[in-house]
Amino acid sequence: MSFCPHHLLRSRFSAGLPSRAPKHRLRLGHCYRQSAKFPTTRHVANYASTSNTTHYAYDTVGNDLNPRPDSNPASIREPRDTRTQAQAYDLHDKVSHSAHEYKNEITEGSSIPYLDGIPGPPTSSSGERHLNNQERKFVYATRALVDGKVKYTYKARQVSQATYDFHQNIKMRSLSYDREEIHTWRTTCNKLWGAALFDMDIQDFPVSLMLNDADLSLLEKIKTDCLGNFREAWEALDKSAKAPHWKRLSLWLLQNSPHLALEFFLVTCQSADKPLFAMVSDCFLFLDKCHAGEFQHWEKGGHTYVSLLLTCLDPSNWPVAHLGQKGIRLYLKNAGPEELYHAWTIVDGRRNHITSQTWLCFMRQFTEIGDIHKSLEALELVRRREQDNFLMDSQGVMRHCCKLLLLDSVQDTPNGRNFYILPKLLKMGVRPDRDMMNIVLSNAFKTGDPQVGFDMFRFMRRQSLEPDSFTYLTLLNDAVTRGDRERVQSLIQDIRARGLEKNDWIASKIFHAHFTFNAKHHDPNDDPNGVFYSLLDMYNQLYDITPLKELSIIPPEYTPPPGGDNLQPSLIALYLMIATYLRCQKRISHAHRIYTKFKALVSENHPIIAPLASTDHTYNEFLVAFRDDPRGLRPAVRLVEDMLHSSNEDRESEDGAPVHGKPSVRTWTILMSAFTFNKQPLAAEKVREMMAKHGVEYNKVTWNMVINTYANAQNIAEVAKSIKAMEAQGYSMDSYTMKCLRYLQDPERLWIAVEELDKEADARHDMVTSLDQTPLEHELDEEEHLLEQGLRRLRERKQSTR
Repeated sequence: MSFCPHHLLRSRFSAGLPSRAPKHRLRLGHCYRQSAKFPTTRHVANYASTSNTTHYAYDTVGNDLNPRPDSNPASIREPRDTRTQAQAYDLHDKVSHSAHEYKNEITEGSSIPYLDGIPGPPTSSSGERHLNNQERKFVYATRALVDGKVKYTYKARQVSQATYDFHQNIKMRSLSYDREEIHTWRTTCNKLWGAALFDMDIQDFPVSLMLNDADLSLLEKIKTDCLGNFREAWEALDKSAKAPHWKRLSLWLLQNSPHLALEFFLVTCQSADKPLFAMVSDCFLFLDKCHAGEFQHWEKGGHTYVSLLLTCLDPSNWPVAHLGQKGIRLYLKNAGPEELYHAWTIVDGRRNHITSQTWLCFMRQFTEIGDIHKSLEALELVRRREQDNFLMDSQGVMRHCCKLLLLDSVQDTPNGRNFYILPKLLKMGVRPDRDMMNIVLSNAFKTGDPQVGFDMFRFMRRQSLEPDSFTYLTLLNDAVTRGDRERVQSLIQDIRARGLEKNDWIASKIFHAHFTFNAKHHDPNDDPNGVFYSLLDMYNQLYDITPLKELSIIPPEYTPPPGGDNLQPSLIALYLMIATYLRCQKRISHAHRIYTKFKALVSENHPIIAPLASTDHTYNEFLVAFRDDPRGLRPAVRLVEDMLHSSNEDRESEDGAPVHGKPSVRTWTILMSAFTFNKQPLAAEKVREMMAKHGVEYNKVTWNMVINTYANAQNIAEVAKSIKAMEAQGYSMDSYTMKCLRYLQDPERLWIAVEELDKEADARHDMVTSLDQTPLEHELDEEEHLLEQGLRRLRERKQSTR
């Protein structure tokens, strides 16, 4: 049966609804009468954040559009005489941009039709008296392309009186346009997309959207002082005058001056009479797609590009009945946590029209900030909608669940230990595929109990989920971490049987396993050359040897054994080969020669070697090699200076040059240890000053090195201060700290110095507060007792050695 009563169609057309062709009315009525012949269609949409599915909103009041309980909304075909609109949507699909979403508005009874977000002519008071104020319905039309044809599916949703009143308030604050104006504006905006993305000229630019003399006068003010003179001139205009100015100026600025367009939107969106949200979101979708790179350093009136976008797309101005979903997703993509929660509160309280894809966007953003509870709430809203393309087993939903599972953890429950997120996803109807189970497998091994991981792996096998490269990477990582050589060899055999050994990540992990078991902690009695060539043989089986020759690690005349591969080596493989060579060849001359070659290749932006400079790992290996010889102190200092001079990780790299990392806390600590080991405490103190200058925060290893330095210099006062500073930062003394204190010749003096520092701290604290300090004193007593025990052990060991 017909979804829309015939008398409403007659009253709608007799009211004088504008139409571009008389046949349109006849054809539209015919479609409604024949709607039962067409089966309900599945929505066609992709899972990217820029879906082309368009939602029209039909604002209705009362019960006239209430569908019968046994009726289902039917899909309506696009009228034949609107093929040009379908062609416009084809361009819309190419440029990922929504177009004329405000067509074919239907409103109840005697109300004159109006567009969503646009105040229409007021309804008669007599008509309003017959409406049921407790029942407000919005009818939504979902547009989709099926087999190249445009089809519509209609659905109704009841809203509260408060939500309806807010919707009406948004309309009254918005600039007014008729349907034809919006259609023309958005079609022209589509043409701007085509011109920008495909380098085309705009054909048939509408005369109604060309600037007139009044527009040119305002444009001159925008160019000279947009936030001053133009703002004053704009606020002096009445609402009816702002609407035509805005639609013409916005298109001209988008096409000719995107930077001025930002200032124009800032002024007009902060005005009391606001432009339509859908039109503003179209503008920002265009700017973000075509000009976002130009706005990275844009700043005006205290706003950056991102803050301006968030201001102009403020959720407080989102309409209820119809809301451009791409505009919402653009807002959420740029929103910080505060803006994200603000948007969530708005749509949750006002029941804005939100599609499943946008709920998934909320889910992704909450996952990014680690809010598991809100992510699950957003996923539950997707489940309740049960749209064809967003069922719980759909690709888009599963991909978002994989991201969420990365935050999963194990908790103790009345039924034993279990994951926190996984059971909730299963309860919602999510059926894990191999990708999700791979993440569950990884989480299982992170619990510290490998048996949980093995159980998950067996479960995958029972569910006929064949392991892939990610599965084996997880299994290899666990086996290497636990030092299980037999397990590693068994996995490597299985990997080769499946032909996965050429996978970049798998190859790097196999190579890392060989380094860990053979080179990282090799026996001092082993032949260093044998250890190095053992790793080199594994390298030859996987990668091209040319980069190693360029680094002069191996002789130029060296010929690799046959049967190897010529794949480009990974950064991990190159780093491990450099580290192994430096650890096996202890001569300072070798380290200096290799570093000179490395530095030259980095400065030349060598495509394979230069990326090693993006982190501190390779530099740290050279520092360790320099530290073992007094002649390496100067090269070590120059190495850190090289890192400081070439570091550009805090600024954008030019001409595609690779990013160069700056010294890390580990780098500085190794340099400090070089001077400490070579008995140069003053130089080590200079390193501490440089760390303070560059704002490097100490870690526990750094503090132990500082204490070691002062203990070697017999500087009791500084040792005591360092111990107190380390504890104030949250680190406690460990076995390495106690080992450093054994160098003290008079450990009793350290006890006296620590006691004096404690008394000074207590005195300063008493001056600040007069509160009861019993708990604090108790804690200090415990710390003093522990330190006293440690010093007593030192004295006993010192006496026993005498």
